[in-house]
Amino acid sequence: MKYTDEQVKQAEKGDILEFADKVGVELAHTGHNEYKGVEHDSLVVTPSRNAWFWNSRNVGGIGALSFAKEYLLSEENLDKKTRFLKAMDIVTKAGISEAKIKEIKREPFKFNPKEIDKRFNKASTYLIQKRGLNQNLVQELHAQGIIEQDKFGNALFLWRDPETREIKGATKQGTWINHEKFGKRGTLKRIEPNSTYGYGFSFDSIDITQGKGKPENIRFFESSIDALSYYNLNPNKLTNTRFVAMDGLKKEVVASYINLTARQLAKSGSKLKSIALGVDNDDAGNKFVEKMQKFQARDIDGNVLQILSAQPNTKYGKDWNDVLKHVRQVQASTLKTRLAKKQHIQHREFQLS
Repeated sequence: MKYTDEQVKQAEKGDILEFADKVGVELAHTGHNEYKGVEHDSLVVTPSRNAWFWNSRNVGGIGALSFAKEYLLSEENLDKKTRFLKAMDIVTKAGISEAKIKEIKREPFKFNPKEIDKRFNKASTYLIQKRGLNQNLVQELHAQGIIEQDKFGNALFLWRDPETREIKGATKQGTWINHEKFGKRGTLKRIEPNSTYGYGFSFDSIDITQGKGKPENIRFFESSIDALSYYNLNPNKLTNTRFVAMDGLKKEVVASYINLTARQLAKSGSKLKSIALGVDNDDAGNKFVEKMQKFQARDIDGNVLQILSAQPNTKYGKDWNDVLKHVRQVQASTLKTRLAKKQHIQHREFQLS
């Protein structure tokens, strides 16, 4: 297909933020005039210039067309002409408007309680059946007002301040698949506008919520579901622990929760004992761990706390939800084998009798 010069110019001037939303590329509002990629946090979008730059690849550009060519199609082995035509097709079908070059003002986060649906069926079904999470854990965090369902059936992960319980932001996770609308990911996933910088979705191990423990250990993850999956795999051993989702790879969230938790513990004369990063076991995750291990975290006595890796074994998956789903598959297969053997034995007994 051929495109006119006017169509190409429109695509080049297309609004990156609008385009990213249309094709399912999740961006987090991280600064006054800055958005970062959730899947790749080295991706930075500057709305005032309608510009983007992917630091880890050292590539960037202006407008939706360059974003489609160099970011969206980055993993596809295409010649220059085919890449251009495919990018033009994607941008044109997205039906986006021309970017209005102006600086975006960041407003304080305001959560509307009316967003919450009284029902929790779609969110719980998705988290339990599709993502393999334990029903009791999901229902417990729902009872705590940490996980909710919105009016459209999406799961809401609320960023509550660990002490004040004030809602500082929210992550929205779709519960239905639409690849045409949301691209490769297939589901809606986004951080709510103006969510507070340095915060994320967090929850504490059950012993802490019951007043029997303290958040002396912190574990950081790239997503809310990874954090839940990690705890789900071994809840009995993971006591006195706070789990934090960064929605990407964000050093500011790590620093914020280390400081916040240390101050909270100091009030009762306690201190942090361990910090670990349960990020994806891929190139970006490995680089983040390496970078953060240079960070000097200290307890209230001034002792340096080493930041450890709690990444999954790639034999079972690159993230903790992959590992959890692998375990669920093994459990299901084992149960199926046991039932088959039991039925075989019963059948033989029936024949003998």
